[in-house]
Amino acid sequence: MNIHGLAKAFNNRFGTDKTDVAIKSALSSHRITCGREAKDRLISRFRIFNPEQAQFLKNNYGGRSIAETTVLFNGRFGTDRTLQQIKTFVRNRGITSGRTGFFVKGHTSWNKGTKGLTSRNKTSFNKGNVPPNRKPLGTERICPKDGFIQIKISEKNPYTGFPTRYKHKHVHIWEQTNGPVPKGMVVAFIDGDKTRCELDNLMLISRAELLNLNQHGYKDTPAELKPSVLALSKLQVKTWAREKKIG
Repeated sequence: MNIHGLAKAFNNRFGTDKTDVAIKSALSSHRITCGREAKDRLISRFRIFNPEQAQFLKNNYGGRSIAETTVLFNGRFGTDRTLQQIKTFVRNRGITSGRTGFFVKGHTSWNKGTKGLTSRNKTSFNKGNVPPNRKPLGTERICPKDGFIQIKISEKNPYTGFPTRYKHKHVHIWEQTNGPVPKGMVVAFIDGDKTRCELDNLMLISRAELLNLNQHGYKDTPAELKPSVLALSKLQVKTWAREKKIG
């Protein structure tokens, strides 16, 4: 007999309401044992299905879900076994329901012949619908990463595949006249003002030249000195490139 059964028998015999914990504590305090070997007690503690119940599950789980089997089992034996207990038992013993979870060939869908049974999803977009928040071509915005002006153009986005994309406005304007920016080159602002994207304020320089200009604070250089700083930067970059090539 387990602790729960002993507590129930004790309370019935003496008209008390001792809990399982109280009975277990009393047994421990008085060193009273059940006389069974430790391994037998351990097996008994975790054996919640008797042989008849185990055989019932083997015979009746086939073709049923765990939920259906649990209801059937508890109705048959008057128990309150949980879905998880039933699931663990059949899994540990390799008992399968035989169900795959897939529709078999020839299966008839539950909604066959029920056209119009459900109404159209009112929250879905209709074909050709344009969301109210879609921005038109030519829309401009400030890039939060670098502060440059971006413009929405009709050009395939290389990252998403969408037919439109946002592109730096100064680059777009320069390319409209001169074609794609060559590799290793960038479009920069002559006066250093990144908000002035007029073509006459744009220049094509190498990345090395741009780096050199930034190091010399070209953006904050007085307008009258900018041409000199730009010329000096180009000369320095050419000198470094020549020295690197020589040696």
